[in-house]
Amino acid sequence: MREYRYRKHIRWGQYVLPVVFAFGAIAPWLVVLAFGLRPDASGAQVVYVLAVVVTVVSVVIGAPVWWMYWRLAGIAIRVQPDAFVYRNRSGEKRLAYDRIGPLHFPGAPYLGGWVALRAGDETVRLTVVVEGIGELLRELKAALDARGLSASYQRGRLYAFMKTAEYADQSWERIYEVFWKLVLATLGGVLAGVLFALLVHARGGAMLLWILISALWPVLVYSAAEVVFGRRVAKRSDEASFSCPPRDPQWERAVYRKAILWGAGLYLLACVGAWAAWSR
Repeated sequence: MREYRYRKHIRWGQYVLPVVFAFGAIAPWLVVLAFGLRPDASGAQVVYVLAVVVTVVSVVIGAPVWWMYWRLAGIAIRVQPDAFVYRNRSGEKRLAYDRIGPLHFPGAPYLGGWVALRAGDETVRLTVVVEGIGELLRELKAALDARGLSASYQRGRLYAFMKTAEYADQSWERIYEVFWKLVLATLGGVLAGVLFALLVHARGGAMLLWILISALWPVLVYSAAEVVFGRRVAKRSDEASFSCPPRDPQWERAVYRKAILWGAGLYLLACVGAWAAWSR
């Protein structure tokens, strides 16, 4: 019997985030110590104020974000023969299938959201960040249907959310696969933007704008490819069988190549336009 957990970036995040936010809180003071800035030195007051602000922001933001990751990382879900079982840090909830009321689906198609299961006073929310959320929904539907409880959900709403969930599953898998490539491409874009801006003698806001454009175009290419992948899920899903098309890695690579060629071409055209504008 499969156990469903939140994705690995959530499980790893509960350990990594405290280190990241702690570093963010301490780093400004390390800079102060490294440069030997005394509070009465010229301009030191501004540095001290910035250090305090960065430390406070790191703590104020870091604590609730870490708590959310820690809470989600402790959740485990199973569709058992007698009940829907939801275990979290504070204990276990067993929702008998015949007590589960109408399912609710807040959120927007292909953008996210969650499904809410209610049984009496108990409410469970399953977001699209649960690993295998599409398969989990199909298991839940099969358990309800086997007991003649299909009235517990609106078929159209469940099908729509199932497509969103399946797309989220596939999208997260792709993010894990291309994340570091995207980071390197973004850093490469920043470097290319700086070199180009220096070459054409761009200054001030124009230089910053161009560096931003250079950094963002790989992200925009990736986002455009994801739109194509989402349309494939939408078009090839089948409501009768409650199924979605599996990933096609070879086709996805072809989409990426085409998106990169288009993106690179548009970026080069933008370079030519910027060169012409700044060379006047």
